[in-house]
Amino acid sequence: MNHPMTALPLAGKIALVTGSSRNIGRAIVLELARNGASVVVNAKSNVGEAAATVAAVEALGGKAIAVIADVGHEEAVQRMVAEVAQRLGAIDILVNNAGLRRSATFTDMTTQDWREILATNLDGPFFCCRAVVPGMIAAGGGSIINVSGLNALIGRDKWAHVCAAKTGAMGLTRALAVELAPHQITVNHIVPGAIDTSHGSSSDMLAASRRLAGIPLQRLGLPEEIAALCGFLASVSARFITGQTLHANGGALRC
Repeated sequence: MNHPMTALPLAGKIALVTGSSRNIGRAIVLELARNGASVVVNAKSNVGEAAATVAAVEALGGKAIAVIADVGHEEAVQRMVAEVAQRLGAIDILVNNAGLRRSATFTDMTTQDWREILATNLDGPFFCCRAVVPGMIAAGGGSIINVSGLNALIGRDKWAHVCAAKTGAMGLTRALAVELAPHQITVNHIVPGAIDTSHGSSSDMLAASRRLAGIPLQRLGLPEEIAALCGFLASVSARFITGQTLHANGGALRC
């Protein structure tokens, strides 16, 4: 980081980004770190990817730690937040980015399939919010950002469980925005459209080109563009924005 920490908009803040060892989550971690936050990198199980993301933050001159935890398990979330409190302090910024996406036709979908998706995509944000909100209240404020996907709004075959869970997280966002507003805690929801996570692979880019239909801007979004929106919502400039669903989809959904 080239600027004194005092000049950075998130200096002194502690941010937890779930599902942040790669792709959009990793980009969010790097953005928040560039803005001065100390960042918690969370992964469900991949220690190597989490460590690599921490190293990328440190290469920028920032501070990060990695905590392995499955956000779909209440006890794991409680342990994670307790570890963060011990190592860094109370969490000021929570980004619920972790998501599980699997295909299953509705008639073949088992109860286990359903529960597994809802555990990560809906229970996860609930467990994480419930774990960090008391600390935010004690601190006099905070920022919660939930991340879902466009299919939650337009529907997708074989994704009934994913769409239901992500839509539920939007409802959680709106309810918490009202309930937590007196405590100066903002709660917002980001809905990315089609995002390029190919890292330059020609085969992935060929597949990506087939996803451009219906995107007026005629390109995929970048993880860094979602990260920039997170950085703004976590900043002091966005303190009057709460309870909102913000779309970043190149015009694929106009609302």
